[in-house]
Amino acid sequence: MFSGTQEKCATCGKTAYPLEKVMVEGQSYHNSCFKCSHGGCPISPSNYAALEGILYCKHHFSQLFKEKGSYNHLIKSASVKRMAAPVPEA
Repeated sequence: MFSGTQEKCATCGKTAYPLEKVMVEGQSYHNSCFKCSHGGCPISPSNYAALEGILYCKHHFSQLFKEKGSYNHLIKSASVKRMAAPVPEA
C-alpha cells in the first residue's frame, strides 16, 4: 500500500511532495516556502545564502552584512526567529 512521502517542509511543516519540493542542505521545502526571510523574495538553490538555518537571497544577505559590517546581528535574529517559529507537526 502506498504510504506517501514522510518528508516535511522545513518552513511550514507540511508534507513536501516530490513535484513541489526543493532540497537544500538536507532540508525539504515547498517551492512556495523557499523564500528570503528578510524580504520574502523567491530564491532558488543557486541564489540563496543560509545562516543558522535561516534562508536569505544573496542580495539581502550582502545588504544585511553591509549594514553592520558583520553577521552577528543576523545570528541573534536567527535564534529569535527559531524560538518563535511553530514546531512542525510530525
